[in-house]
Amino acid sequence: MAATFVLATLLAAGAPAAADTVDVAYDAMMQGQHEAAIEQLEGTDDAARLINLGAAYAAEGRVLDARAAYEKAAFAERYELETADGQWVDSRVLARQALASLDRPYMDTRMAKAD
Repeated sequence: MAATFVLATLLAAGAPAAADTVDVAYDAMMQGQHEAAIEQLEGTDDAARLINLGAAYAAEGRVLDARAAYEKAAFAERYELETADGQWVDSRVLARQALASLDRPYMDTRMAKAD
């Protein structure tokens, strides 16, 4: 399973250059502690956290829950998310890509990283 990571640096679309950081259970996800990540992330409306929640659900084989989290992220407030390779990606685009990955024979998870 391939993984692409997103840093928890968020820029609201059209906002000044100052960025906020968000705890997105990156460490738990990197250590394979998906259930712990799910506990940390459930009950959120934040796009970055929802994307990681979807990735954690998918890693646990909970595809319907993953789909619901990604769908919610696709309509959440729009942010630019910085990927680990330095790219900035619109959170709604990232959520839709994650949704599409659920329909492929392999899973390309997307998750955010806290600094």
